Amino acid sequence: MIDTNKPDLTTDDVYVMFWRLVQMAVHRYGSHPTGELLIVLTIVLLDRAGYNPTVTELAEITNLPKSSVSRYVSTEMANGFLEEVIDSRDRRRRLLQPSAQGRAELERHRVEVRDIAQRARPTGDLGSHPGEQLKAIMQELAKTN
Repeated sequence: MIDTNKPDLTTDDVYVMFWRLVQMAVHRYGSHPTGELLIVLTIVLLDRAGYNPTVTELAEITNLPKSSVSRYVSTEMANGFLEEVIDSRDRRRRLLQPSAQGRAELERHRVEVRDIAQRARPTGDLGSHPGEQLKAIMQELAKTN
């Protein structure tokens, strides 16, 4: 449930959530390159909008070399989080989408992000410096991998 007494998300809230997502990804999946994280997030966002890109489109969208995009896609497919499907309108095109395992992982992330949004704001009621509160929150989040 969203606390209606708290203001809308601030830039700091977004940074804390981004930090947690990167921290979680590094600890859960290993130290993947930032480009791979960008590819995964791009695929997820496009999939949520009802669009499944090709490798070439991902390279164009992210401005990453196609060879790097292909390598990242191969890694995600090997890990079971991504799959290719043949475009029904043009059978030469291979579209990328999250697999069932990838969608389950995405739901796990959604739950964590909701939790982060609820916990990751310094409240100021502990009598300490907001930076100290944020440090404590980040340390707590890091333990919940």
